[in-house]
Amino acid sequence: MEKLNFEVGQGCRRAKLFMRILGISGSNRKDGNSYLLLKEALKDIPLAEVQIIQIADLKIKPCELCFEACAQKPFECVIKDDLRALLEEMKSADGIVIACPFYFYVPSKMQAFMERTSCLDYYTEKRHGRKHSPLTGKLCSLIAVSASGSSFSATQILHHLQEFSLMLGLQPISATTWPFIGLSAKCGLEKGVVLKEKGTIREAREFIGSLIKDLKMKERKGTTK
Repeated sequence: MEKLNFEVGQGCRRAKLFMRILGISGSNRKDGNSYLLLKEALKDIPLAEVQIIQIADLKIKPCELCFEACAQKPFECVIKDDLRALLEEMKSADGIVIACPFYFYVPSKMQAFMERTSCLDYYTEKRHGRKHSPLTGKLCSLIAVSASGSSFSATQILHHLQEFSLMLGLQPISATTWPFIGLSAKCGLEKGVVLKEKGTIREAREFIGSLIKDLKMKERKGTTK
């Protein structure tokens, strides 16, 4: 599984890092606009370790509805593929940023990830109790990426991502503009065109800045997970 890792804040040693941010690009297209927007928006965060994982790089099978075997151990799926590694990265992150493009509605590989993870969460709680969920209380930011940036496209994606994140016990932060439950990012269709959308990049940085602010507040209170 190929992953992009970079530490921001030149010269800072790992011992001084106080937060770990995980970006998840939900596109089926490797190095597409969702990934590029994450890469731009997550630059230059002081004293943080940032990692971006592309769903396009991963082998994640659809849920096989093996309910009797699901989560016999908390958050452990019997299907052996890249979902396990992605979940481990989510568990160790302090904050999670999900950027997902508008297909119809969610890209197929992203949907498989959401189905499998939701099933794991449900059966973990059913068999072991909510206290065994490793994702409860983690802060997250949700970004819908579409060619037009229309409120219709964004709302469809963001509501879907919101339901997913709330089921997992994640805490999505609010955006300051419509549709408020996340950021609607305009990018165009061609790969790389989002880099020309300076306004979109600025909005994404400001949105993630709110996540960082909330994470700092949690860290000061000693509640960062």
